[in-house]
Amino acid sequence: MAVQQLSRAALHAPAHPMAKPGFGKRSAPDQEPRRGRDFAHLPKREAAIAGYIDRLPDGADISIKTLARELDDFGQCAVGTALRRLSEAGHLRRVRRDVQDAEGARWVYRTYFTRTARPDAWWAAFLER
Repeated sequence: MAVQQLSRAALHAPAHPMAKPGFGKRSAPDQEPRRGRDFAHLPKREAAIAGYIDRLPDGADISIKTLARELDDFGQCAVGTALRRLSEAGHLRRVRRDVQDAEGARWVYRTYFTRTARPDAWWAAFLER
């Protein structure tokens, strides 16, 4: 019996993929503590995806393709729509930044996430820093 329980524990899902260094999820500061109903104000699909992203560590790959692959219930179009709606609700911002590194200058997207919904003015002030 103990062997059977050990085998079930070993079958957990693999960890969510991490993005290349410098990319991926970035948590916004000053979030409220995690509660069970953080995303209750959102539609069911957006709440499920937001809850999943919230539990991921900083640096996790939260691209549309990766999220659709990891979340079997949702395809790429659904994930893309949900991310747009999370942005509209104040939980997510994707911003384009000019980065200088060993490969030269290039444009990259930074994705910030917060379980605490923020107004556009807060995001604008935060992103100006």
